[in-house]
Amino acid sequence: MPYPLPPYRVGIAGAGAFAEFLAGALAPLPEFQLTAVAGHTDEKRQRVLDAYRHHRSDAAPPREYREASELIHDPDIDVVILTTPPHLHAPLGELALTKGKHLLLEKPGALTSAALKSNAQLAAKQRRAFAVNLVLRYNPLVEAVEWMLRHHLLGRAHHASLHNAAHRVTSGHWFWNRELSGGIFIEHGVHFFEVGRHWFGEPVDARGFAATEANGEQSRVWASVIHRSCTRQGHVQKAQLPTKEAGAESPNEYVPVQYYHGFTMEADAPESTQWEVHCAQGRIVLEGWIPQRLYVEGVLTAEQAELIDALLDTIPTQPAANAGEQVRTWAASRFPSSDRTSSSSVSRLPYRRTLSLVDRQGWYEAMAQARFLDFCRMIQDPNWSGLVTPDDAASDLALAEACTVSEAWQEGLSRDFSSNQTRPLSP
Repeated sequence: MPYPLPPYRVGIAGAGAFAEFLAGALAPLPEFQLTAVAGHTDEKRQRVLDAYRHHRSDAAPPREYREASELIHDPDIDVVILTTPPHLHAPLGELALTKGKHLLLEKPGALTSAALKSNAQLAAKQRRAFAVNLVLRYNPLVEAVEWMLRHHLLGRAHHASLHNAAHRVTSGHWFWNRELSGGIFIEHGVHFFEVGRHWFGEPVDARGFAATEANGEQSRVWASVIHRSCTRQGHVQKAQLPTKEAGAESPNEYVPVQYYHGFTMEADAPESTQWEVHCAQGRIVLEGWIPQRLYVEGVLTAEQAELIDALLDTIPTQPAANAGEQVRTWAASRFPSSDRTSSSSVSRLPYRRTLSLVDRQGWYEAMAQARFLDFCRMIQDPNWSGLVTPDDAASDLALAEACTVSEAWQEGLSRDFSSNQTRPLSP
């Protein structure tokens, strides 16, 4: 028997700042009916309710619970959205699935990929929708870059870097306790690993590093990851483990990618997030944690330039939950089956284009709405696993685990590579 159509009765468990944002972002959707909120303080719960009522002032008052487990036991809830600290994702997620709820988890979904996979298997057994709230691939600029790379519109990608400079989190916050958060790569970096995997292919090698401050906090982490995609007919396939035959059957493209995250910016300083992808014929720069500015430059054939222009022209100028889908639908119907790697004998001309999206908050809300609507489709169609699947989320988390942490540097010490020991820095 098919599951009832929306609106779905939703409970948000965890009443922090993200829950407040999410309640406001999803409130305009007719598929969403906030039925309950769980949070440890009246003040936090009230902020979430106010964000929802700003758009749905005529809605019935949602129930309030202090504990997430109380909300999960509510028989009138269809969907549980978990926005608690990460260490609670796996146990509370298991409880929600056991109680027959559909489950949307804030990232990372668990502290380990094994725990996330276990809950995904439970969801399949319970025939319930299960997803992690990884939203960057619902952004149309991210989608457009994926098609440019997939079809070699600037030639083959050779190197990329991600630089993410964020405001400092208050000392003593659970964010700094790796037993509660997993660390920066797990709590935060999974967003960007999700993008990197789909742009460049699956990782075949990963090394993580961290600088440890005197108080024990690791506010700066970075990783070197080798991604490998197997390309054939212009389509990126997931890389498989090396075999003697694999190299002969399909070409491998290895792309080293550097990922840096620093939670070091002062409160009044501007945050910055930037991807830079270097290709054989030019480069792509994508700016913003919520991506808002795309810059493309290179020396391209007329066909390559026309395809890039046509692709970027499909992106709406105003925030829309279906913006990424518009790009994907157009590209799937218009792009040729083979890649557009340029021959040196073909005439090429300089190309530059910048595309900017205004209204950062609006686009953030649109991405959250797109993820939730995708989740609704998962409820209605058991064969649909989502644009970002549970397997994707587990792979992102496994990569984050691999990067946490291979090497660590203590503030005030430097490494003596000849003896592999640390020593005080010279005055």
